[in-house]
Amino acid sequence: MGVMIATFCLVFMRAIQQQNVIHGRYKLAMATSYLIATTEIAVVLFVVSIGWHALPWMGTGGALGVVSAMYAHRRWVGSGA
Repeated sequence: MGVMIATFCLVFMRAIQQQNVIHGRYKLAMATSYLIATTEIAVVLFVVSIGWHALPWMGTGGALGVVSAMYAHRRWVGSGA
């Protein structure tokens, strides 16, 4: 379950980062980079510990993370540049 949460956070942050870059939000893009690094390390540590059994948890976390980020970015930041 921890790997699902870590993957959710990683994918969420990557999708938010992509939206920040597309819309030219430089400061938010810089700040998001550190959150991506943190969650990426967490995912790697979980996968090393769990192995291939992490696959369904990671898939679920990623799917929920990207959809949540799409919704959150439009709600918090807006869709315009």
